[in-house]
Amino acid sequence: MKAVVFRAIGDIALEDVPEPTLKEPTDAIIRLTSSAICGTDLHFVRGTFSGMRPGTILGHEGVGVVEQVGPMVRNVQVGDRVII
Repeated sequence: MKAVVFRAIGDIALEDVPEPTLKEPTDAIIRLTSSAICGTDLHFVRGTFSGMRPGTILGHEGVGVVEQVGPMVRNVQVGDRVII
């Protein structure tokens, strides 16, 4: 899949990254249909906030469709449209 990835201060790129997998029984996988890079992301990219590690995928505000859920997920199901 494609994702916007932080490489270094001032350096982000659209890259191929591995497909996500469920790791915990409470996880859900969402196929994003739209996402945004918000002001918080920009602070990290510009270096005004510290702590962003190279390889971090940006864009934590998105909408999409639930593709897979762990066995303990109760509030959404496959096919639901969600906002993150």
